Amino acid sequence: MLREILITEQPVCATVPPDFPLTLRCRAQGPMMLHYQWFMQWESTCKEIPGATGPDLHIKTRQSQLYTCRLHDRNRHILFSHWVKVKVLKNVHNGCLPQGWDGRPIIVTEPVSLRVKSHNSVQFSCYALGIPAPKYQWYHNGLCLPQEGDKDIKIKSVKPGDCGSYLCCVSNVHGERWSEAAELTLDEELILRESPQPLIWQGPRPPGKYLASGKVALLIGNNGYLNHPNLLAPMVDVYELSVLLRSLGFCVISLVDLTRDEMLMFVKQFLELLDEGVYGLFYYAGHGYERSGRNYMVPIDAPQPYRPKNCISVQMILQKMQDRKTALNVVLLDTCRKWYNSDCVLSKVTPLMPWGNTVCGYATSENAEAYEVQDGECSSGIFMAYLKKHILKELKVTHMLEKVLEDIGRDPLVTGKQVMEIKHSLKESRALTDEIDISRREQLNRTVWDQQSQIPKQMVKFSCGIEVELRFKSVFSNLIHTFAKLTYIPPHLSDVRITLYKPSDMAGLSHTCKLDPADSLLTMENDGEEVDYMLGLYSLQKSQNDIIIIVDLHYTNVDNGIRTQESLEHVIPKPCIIARLLQRTNASGLERSQRDRVAAPNNKPTTQPQHTASSMKVQPGAHHPTNAGAMPFSGQSKSSSEPEENDESDVLHVL
Repeated sequence: MLREILITEQPVCATVPPDFPLTLRCRAQGPMMLHYQWFMQWESTCKEIPGATGPDLHIKTRQSQLYTCRLHDRNRHILFSHWVKVKVLKNVHNGCLPQGWDGRPIIVTEPVSLRVKSHNSVQFSCYALGIPAPKYQWYHNGLCLPQEGDKDIKIKSVKPGDCGSYLCCVSNVHGERWSEAAELTLDEELILRESPQPLIWQGPRPPGKYLASGKVALLIGNNGYLNHPNLLAPMVDVYELSVLLRSLGFCVISLVDLTRDEMLMFVKQFLELLDEGVYGLFYYAGHGYERSGRNYMVPIDAPQPYRPKNCISVQMILQKMQDRKTALNVVLLDTCRKWYNSDCVLSKVTPLMPWGNTVCGYATSENAEAYEVQDGECSSGIFMAYLKKHILKELKVTHMLEKVLEDIGRDPLVTGKQVMEIKHSLKESRALTDEIDISRREQLNRTVWDQQSQIPKQMVKFSCGIEVELRFKSVFSNLIHTFAKLTYIPPHLSDVRITLYKPSDMAGLSHTCKLDPADSLLTMENDGEEVDYMLGLYSLQKSQNDIIIIVDLHYTNVDNGIRTQESLEHVIPKPCIIARLLQRTNASGLERSQRDRVAAPNNKPTTQPQHTASSMKVQPGAHHPTNAGAMPFSGQSKSSSEPEENDESDVLHVL
């Protein structure tokens, strides 16, 4: 029998928006019946909260405050809980929270890139909501900084060595979120005058140090299949990996839900960016399989059952990456490696050239499945859950992947079901964190790349005088979100409602790769700002013409009470990557058409069928696996320097 009061559940700190209905909990056991009384800090004193005499304290947060709970029994045994702080972020509102929010971190203020003079002071800030209150960990150029727990990171006197990329990992018991990367740069004239060592490498390579002439990554996540079970994790995994790779200086092409033709087109564009000395990384998450050393990715339009001719050969891509004389090739396959159609004829293969620059990381071993864990509204692949913990570390690529393998091997949920495998022929100690000699490859400057990929905000003014600001956020290279905010409403108008939608010629795109139910993970915020409407534009690679949306207004004239509707068409510029792809596709299509007319002038021109995903079938379960809850891993990985094989049945010409 207990002789003293024992608190079994302490209240937890929280960071919430104003007017959020919050419940603080305190649970305890004692030798006899216990009484509860909650207190709050008030002007440096402890003030009793009237009526708060239960184990739960229900409050509506209006300002930041400290709370504690006192427990006592009739024998005057007294014990206080921990003091907890409920922080209220004034610049956010409840509308930024997804329905049924469970307290997982939500970043509402991202760090902002800065350009300052030498020896000036700077501060990066990252603020997040969460229950319990989130913890913060900052990273500089991929390395963990000691200021753990600080929402702000301050540099009193900026030096050249402080420049680079900063990002923050926000976490609590429900999970973690990564901020966008913020760049700190100095004025170029001051760098040349004051820095004893230039920030970009020029001239001969220092002994023992490897540099990249550029870094490029192609990330593809296939979720919505036409003829196969749908998946959830690939979309989330591609999004999280793209954030991490950008912080390492990668120019990232991230895509979701592609047909076979689209996958080949984007792979071709990716290969054109590779060159001598470049680090190339290819990541694929979705359905896939392996047979006799040949790995295949399954596009969303693959038939049932599919055959090699319906899929994309990974070895073919790896061979083409090597042909570009890259310094490092990394291929990460987050897919199954089982094969169910044994009557297919294998294609011819030839071995890769022994350049010693290739690393392959497989989420699972041969003839095994890869799993994703369903967690409420979203899912995460087992492989990515551990990869993102180590990918920013300054380690040789193979050593970093071994850390991932070891962590996965300790996960009791996946023991005996899925085991990671590593194959490589890497002869140099190259790491994803290696610095970039941008003087050799200016078109692969990550900062410039991201700026070109951004769509500037636009203003729309209606004849009634109402003004609307449109902002854009590129979630993926082929998926953007459009946010509308009313910036001016004339005094004689009231009850204004704004809606964004696509005209009929784009209606199919809204359903091609609908990201339910994980949509809320990626769309719930516009950098912490309040907006009046949000519209997702999916599958932009399918739009051959301008991207047009309708901005629709409903308002009431206060003078006469008349309700009026007013609409405008607005053209949104295509993201840079999509525009380039369509230009090259149209140009190559024109060349083919001209060749066809010369070869057969009397024949009508023929066109190949377009594969679309406008009638997606949703089925429970999947092989990449949507097995809820129970997942993958055990055994040891195979580390080998044996060459991969190239599937020559697919033709992929590079301009």
